[in-house]
Amino acid sequence: MVQQTTFETGKTIAGRYVIRDKIGRGGMGSVFLALDKKTDQLVALKMLHSKYAGSRHAVARFVREVTTARSLNHPGIVKILDACKADNILFYTMEYVEGKTLRRWLQARQRLEFQSVVRVLCLVADALSHAHQITIHRDLSPENIMVLKDGSIRLLDFGLAKLDDQFKGLTVVGANLGKLQYMAPEQQADPAGVDFRADLYSLGVMFYELLSGRAPAPGQKLSVMCPGLPPGVDAFAEKAMAPDPDKRFQSAFEFREALLALYRNAQTSVERKPEPKISPWQRFRSFVKRLLRRG
Repeated sequence: MVQQTTFETGKTIAGRYVIRDKIGRGGMGSVFLALDKKTDQLVALKMLHSKYAGSRHAVARFVREVTTARSLNHPGIVKILDACKADNILFYTMEYVEGKTLRRWLQARQRLEFQSVVRVLCLVADALSHAHQITIHRDLSPENIMVLKDGSIRLLDFGLAKLDDQFKGLTVVGANLGKLQYMAPEQQADPAGVDFRADLYSLGVMFYELLSGRAPAPGQKLSVMCPGLPPGVDAFAEKAMAPDPDKRFQSAFEFREALLALYRNAQTSVERKPEPKISPWQRFRSFVKRLLRRG
């Protein structure tokens, strides 16, 4: 059994990174706030589970995935800065951004307004359009999307989710069940064989969840659960979450444009909404009320 190494507060890692605080834990490891003594900047340091350290294949795959992720250059994707191995533990550092995960944002509000969902998911789709030229995320969920104070977003763990596919049998039973709802059917069947449309399925699940506050369920339509939503949300969600990837949106750009069109149609519908008709009797009652107030 491999002993799990922990990074304690105040400890210096690789002679460079001083651990300040533990700020999170994910499926692949724990995240720490650290000071980079070389640059005098705060960074987020993610320590991978020690199960990876004993496998040459895991180390090689880790290096390859980090290299891929470092090649991504988009304001909506957290930049990976460095990757090292210290005390027999693999870790990487990334830019530190202050904000809340989309999961915490949703928990605080129960469900989000339609315009907020459109804005966030359009930003995510824009980042995906860039990233899909190089790699696939394959682990998109509200936990891996950070919402900053200025309203911008950052995708986390991009390109590194593949590392865990070779070690599913070593994880605690049930540890990843929470994220299964975001996983496309073809990814559950063959994680290594999916293309970028698996990420679009995850976006569709988040679209449903952010608007309703619940995970998608067969037969439960958004328009029924949330009557105030604009027409077209059901068709959009069904296409985004189609079990057959050929029936989904075929690119992150297409997803974004369809979502924007849905929003524009909703705005146009509101602007053109006719004023309610007022009967003569209602006019008379209003007139009497005004007279009484004056008296």
